[in-house]
Amino acid sequence: MTPAPVRQRSLASRIWSHALDSVFPPHCVSCRAFGRFVCGDCLVRMVRAEHPRCGVCWQPSADSRCQHCRHLQPAFTAVRSVYAFGGPARDLVHALKYSGLSAVAPLMGEEMAGLLLGWKPGVSAIVPVPMAGARRRRRGYNQSELLAREIGRCTGVPVAGRAIVRRVGPSQVEQPDEAARRANAKDAFAAGRGPVGGSFLLVDDTMTTGATLDACARVLKSVGAERVYGLTFARES
Repeated sequence: MTPAPVRQRSLASRIWSHALDSVFPPHCVSCRAFGRFVCGDCLVRMVRAEHPRCGVCWQPSADSRCQHCRHLQPAFTAVRSVYAFGGPARDLVHALKYSGLSAVAPLMGEEMAGLLLGWKPGVSAIVPVPMAGARRRRRGYNQSELLAREIGRCTGVPVAGRAIVRRVGPSQVEQPDEAARRANAKDAFAAGRGPVGGSFLLVDDTMTTGATLDACARVLKSVGAERVYGLTFARES
């Protein structure tokens, strides 16, 4: 991936956003103050997910490869997340994922794009973690796809939105622990239509145990991917 400046939204998009804000002024998803989706006070409370962390799964660790990753050997090469999951960062994820506030996706996606441009893993396409059809119809969108497309817009990396498909089954949120999440994710995904070979970037809103990203990475590798990286807005430690 060739580094490039984060691209600005089109003039028409900015005018439309300003018009909407004048009629329906945004409010902070965390403290409810009017003016922005994340106010200045809440923004400074968001904790960036920085070192020391495992270089593979990005959980807090004094070692470059944590014991967890040494034991499980995930299929992805490395994952990075912008923020630690908590406070306003958690509220942003929940607003996008459960409250239907898709308008926060550009804000979150631009933060993720900035991290990607600094990280430079070298990827040929962005792949959003898919959502089952019924669940997507109820929500109206796949939040991971919105984030992926925003990252693609900002970086110029193409989005392969159908490279992986989700089979019908229980949600990961419903699983009580890591073992259940890994068992649930094992056969939850299948190869769809998309590029074969090269390196890919999986995009999701949050990483918890890494089971979902691991399962998706295995699917991409089964159809020829050389390396698979992951990028999320938040990371639960």
